[in-house]
Amino acid sequence: MGSGADESGDDMVVGRTNKSEDRTILVATNGDNAPGGYEEDFVLSVSIEDDHVLTNGLHGVDGIHATGSTELATGGAIGTLPPGNGIVARGLNGVVGYVHGALRDKAAESNTQAGVFGAGGIDAVGVFGSGLNGVVGCEQSTPRDTAWEMLETAGVLGRGPIGVAGDGLNGPGVHGRGTPGVRGEGVSGPGVSGEGETGVFGNGSRGPGILATSSAENAGVFESRRRAQIWIVPLGEKISDPTKLPGHAEPGELCVTISRDERGATTASLWFCAAGAGKASLANWVKIA
Repeated sequence: MGSGADESGDDMVVGRTNKSEDRTILVATNGDNAPGGYEEDFVLSVSIEDDHVLTNGLHGVDGIHATGSTELATGGAIGTLPPGNGIVARGLNGVVGYVHGALRDKAAESNTQAGVFGAGGIDAVGVFGSGLNGVVGCEQSTPRDTAWEMLETAGVLGRGPIGVAGDGLNGPGVHGRGTPGVRGEGVSGPGVSGEGETGVFGNGSRGPGILATSSAENAGVFESRRRAQIWIVPLGEKISDPTKLPGHAEPGELCVTISRDERGATTASLWFCAAGAGKASLANWVKIA
């Protein structure tokens, strides 16, 4: 059996190691063999016959391996040569990947148009990342901050006008699960942690802005150092007491109203719903302060 190619211009030989001092380019063209146009939707296909082949170890056989150059310190005027990529792909989608058993969806590929398109099917992951940060995403006009990436060490790290955005079709837009534990007893982590000028902001369109429940402890814990722990913004001056509210009232609700005297001074009042009756106007509101 002959050896593979040893230099540029030699024929490549399958089953052997082929070497070349120059790049190799494969270009698809229309010619005598394709007078009516290119017949297939690919230029090069690499596959396994019957989808599997026997090996001498407990491993599968990959379709393509690609390894770019590693960083090299030349010790001369050139300095250090940077590393190269394993694969660079450009197209409708840069890279398209499907797991075994997942049917190809060309319509989804056409509509997605992403750097990486991954389809995992029903019980497999579409795109998986593992590292100091699993996945790092930057909005295109936002500069990357590698120092911040080194500090955060997260599964998903997003940077932009909005760091991470989620749109839930039939459930939460973002769901977080923290480290299990009991507050004050060992390590525990919150499901969602917010840090900023406003830590967590909620805006409900048809429900509460923030809904908190707990099966073991307080539904909400509020702590501050320089201001009151909770601020209930009073209703507008047109609503002098909670019975003027157009909505419903449930037992346990708190309400703050505000009034103005003839001198223009304002006074806030705190109300507690002792008994609900559907409409706020029929509920038993008790003025606390």
